[in-house]
Amino acid sequence: MNANSLKETADADRPADVARLAADGFPWRRLRRGNVTLAFAGWAFNTTPDSVLDRLCARPEGPAPDTLCAIARHIDGHFAFAACGPDWTVAAVDRVRSIPLFFAQVCGTWTLDCRANRLRRQAGLEEKDIDRDAALAIAMAGYTIGNATLYRGLHMLMPGECALFRGDAVPARHRYHTFTPWLVADGDPDRYQRELRDVTLAIVEKHLKSLDGRPLVVPLSAGYDSRLIASAAKHLGYRNIRTFAYGRRDNFEAETSRAIAERLGLPWTFVPLTIRGQRDYFVGSDHAEYMEFADSAASSPFVQDLTAIRALRASGFIADDAVIANGNSGDFISGNHIVPPLRQVPDGMTRDERRERVLVALIDKHFALWRHLRTPGNHARIRALLEASLVSAAAAMGDPAADHGLYEYSEFQDRQCKYVITGQRIYEFLGHGWRLPLWDNDYLDFWARVSLSLKSSQLLYQRMLHSENWGGVWTQIPVNRKTIRPRWLVPLRLAAKAAFVPFGAERWHRFERQAFTYWMDATCNYACVPYWRAATDQRGQRLSVSWLSEQYLARHGVNIDEFAGQA
Repeated sequence: MNANSLKETADADRPADVARLAADGFPWRRLRRGNVTLAFAGWAFNTTPDSVLDRLCARPEGPAPDTLCAIARHIDGHFAFAACGPDWTVAAVDRVRSIPLFFAQVCGTWTLDCRANRLRRQAGLEEKDIDRDAALAIAMAGYTIGNATLYRGLHMLMPGECALFRGDAVPARHRYHTFTPWLVADGDPDRYQRELRDVTLAIVEKHLKSLDGRPLVVPLSAGYDSRLIASAAKHLGYRNIRTFAYGRRDNFEAETSRAIAERLGLPWTFVPLTIRGQRDYFVGSDHAEYMEFADSAASSPFVQDLTAIRALRASGFIADDAVIANGNSGDFISGNHIVPPLRQVPDGMTRDERRERVLVALIDKHFALWRHLRTPGNHARIRALLEASLVSAAAAMGDPAADHGLYEYSEFQDRQCKYVITGQRIYEFLGHGWRLPLWDNDYLDFWARVSLSLKSSQLLYQRMLHSENWGGVWTQIPVNRKTIRPRWLVPLRLAAKAAFVPFGAERWHRFERQAFTYWMDATCNYACVPYWRAATDQRGQRLSVSWLSEQYLARHGVNIDEFAGQA
């Protein structure tokens, strides 16, 4: 990379310019010391951007790879940074890639940017440069596999990764941290429960202190994770907390959310969403602007609570200086995503059979957005990509009781750190700070070593929360007790279900998804397509994200049906 690329791109209004990044909604701070410039985004609990710059400036020739890894590994927080010296440039993202960084060659010079589409255009990458395997993965799951982006020539840093650029050479990439949930350690359940209580409160307290009294806003659902954040914050005495729910009127998430807020004595409000209102959003300029802003070239952008937060800003319920903390991704990290086949320790299986079991579980669970794409040929391509990704992480088949860890690692680096975490772009798009307490480094370290017996079905997580019962919201207010809404749909659904009894459960669930899920979706995100289209489509859509992923790829010139004929 050109020695002064950060400065030069400022003069030319090129994408790696720190000022340009900050102007586009990312809180990049720019520091300069001598001939070294640092761009730092995010926050750290144990260091400052100035001290990071000090360490980067320690050697005139720039940091060695082990030094760069040590710098990134030391930072406790959610961050990304890039620094440019006389003949070197370095970049790093945190352990969950909460703030993305991309790089590509622009006019022969390696260039960094936090906005994938902007950099892709600068690099001259077009439809002819699309990686068809990456496009297939997005069509089937909503995200790519491994370090692939939608375009060959557009690169991204992976979770826990840093890179060193020198001249025109290929950047040297280094993983300074790998999430390793297959390296479990058995221990006394009671000791683990006490440790989980202590680390959870310490994490929440640490994040609360970083707010400096600013309003903490929690999107409060009926599940465990946002309830944890709100109740722990109240338990720790934070005074400036607000909560909200959104979706269809009378949906079960909102009813439970209100009960939690009332028990905690916290301000709460509800944002009603409708099919008509969401339809207007999806065809409007605001959605188009957000899709451009949040496009990571590695997943379909997360859209779920954007309209609700915009409405709350307009009403004044969410102040300009508010910091939003959602519950991502407590259900994943605490074991709730371990699928039933992997909750049993395999007996008498070879290593190859065990690996195949993990790969099949990944494909069946996550690569099923469209039934017509689930062909043997497509499954073989996805399987090869998943296996190569596991090999690159040195995810070895060790103790059979830890096979679930390979599954969790794959979901972590792909679905969680690409698709789910793009929800943070919503807050940045609307000008808000955010926190991710349940993606804290200490939580990653703790849960990576918890055994299958304590993780399966969130046994340890639930046991600790119910035992501590912070705020009194864990023993009497139900968790995820679903109800069918809207009410007018209940008799129609029951009649249809009775009619499908002779045809079996699978036929019923297919019909339900096609005929009723459009109206049952509490977020109304199915409104991205007209009802008649969802009801008559024969390709086997699974969720609203099926349609959103199809539309995302269409924006890049990819028709998902091209993959359907690959036997």
